[in-house]
Amino acid sequence: MTETYLRNITADYITGAVSACEGIKDSLVLINGPLGCKFYHGYAAGQSMIRPSRLWRLRGELKIKGAMSDRLMRSQYFAGSPEIPGTNLRYEDFIFGTRDQLRRALNDIFAEHRYSFFSVIQAPGTSLLGEGLEGLLDEISAEFGIPHLFIEAPKLSEDIFLGWDETMIRLLKLLAEDRKPKAEALKRSPADHRPRVNLFGFYTYERYLEGDLAEITSLLSLCGIDVSCAAGADCTVESIRSIFEADANIFLSAERCARTSEYLADMPCLDFGCMPVGPDLTERFVREVSSLLGTDCAPALERIDQTRARLFYHMAMHFSSRGFPEDLSYAAEAECSMLYSYADYLTGYLGIKPQALHDLYPQRKSGFKDRLCAVDEGGLCQKALSADFSRVKDAILLGSANTIAHILAYSGDVFGIETAFPSSGYANVVPRTYIGCTGSLQLLEQLINGARLLKAWDSN
Repeated sequence: MTETYLRNITADYITGAVSACEGIKDSLVLINGPLGCKFYHGYAAGQSMIRPSRLWRLRGELKIKGAMSDRLMRSQYFAGSPEIPGTNLRYEDFIFGTRDQLRRALNDIFAEHRYSFFSVIQAPGTSLLGEGLEGLLDEISAEFGIPHLFIEAPKLSEDIFLGWDETMIRLLKLLAEDRKPKAEALKRSPADHRPRVNLFGFYTYERYLEGDLAEITSLLSLCGIDVSCAAGADCTVESIRSIFEADANIFLSAERCARTSEYLADMPCLDFGCMPVGPDLTERFVREVSSLLGTDCAPALERIDQTRARLFYHMAMHFSSRGFPEDLSYAAEAECSMLYSYADYLTGYLGIKPQALHDLYPQRKSGFKDRLCAVDEGGLCQKALSADFSRVKDAILLGSANTIAHILAYSGDVFGIETAFPSSGYANVVPRTYIGCTGSLQLLEQLINGARLLKAWDSN
């Protein structure tokens, strides 16, 4: 019974669809349903990064370009949260139809704020009505000159990654299909221009999206490569339209964008499959992307060597000649490719034993399970995959705040490191990441302090 501790909290298809559309700057994602259907998405949307559209002017005293008006912020659709409004349907709308309230909501919102794209996603209840609202949305789209996407029947029993993946394909077909060249027409940038890539695998429901994107962008820049579009993760409509003009696509999560990878199969790509956590995976990442695009990765390798030196210094300073305490272990929950990334760094590089590893989305066949089991020769990772996650104790725990709170309440002492939503509300004023060089250092910092606290708790 390893899944009972989070059976009711795993993100679903609608969350993935919302994330893919919300990842476009200056976009409106409207939930066609009662306000209760929008509050969770509205709260989560503002946690990953800061945008001017999420700020608002108070009585004209605060002037911020692109900010939302106080009037719109307090409207019946936004109800105090700056993102993911709802149409605020009432009882009678489910009887007589939602068309009038949907038109009223879009007219009122567009009268107050300018958007470059809008999407309407049916809530579970309204998806059962079968109203055929596409014609109405086509009229509104033509009236205001804004492209739109309508998701009429979300697959409610499916997970967030399928929702993101399928919605991303629909966005690419809507915004870039007319610019899709034939395979033989795809060309690379001239030799005197820096190569450009598209990133796939990031999404707005990611706990540390801002820091993760900054780290990958920095590493690519050191390799002489620019990011053209981070699809569904703070991109623009125009960057999606020009997605086929890039030199290559980089896929960083086997579970999140498998179908998108198939759709873009004609373009050159690096299917890295997982996030580069730790110096070893980070080095492999920069070498492979530089090899693909013919660039020099020496500056990035120098930074990775500096990271290794700093890691060694702090390990030696805090643990002397003993290394990590022999009884120190960790547990992690994530998709399988992310578990592999954690294990490669924590077990393969630092030598910490895994106590439990929980694949949150076993239905997503990523091919990383065998690679995860092969991280250590003693079979510790394979054993950890079948361990009861709810009984973890005396360990460093990587997971969502809900999981950390549950384990603390029903099991032994753990030191929790938030790596996913839902969060505890801890404010990260400085963008955080656990990938790449910066992430290797920040994760080691958490591990060192966690190990010290666990030892202190044991002594008491």
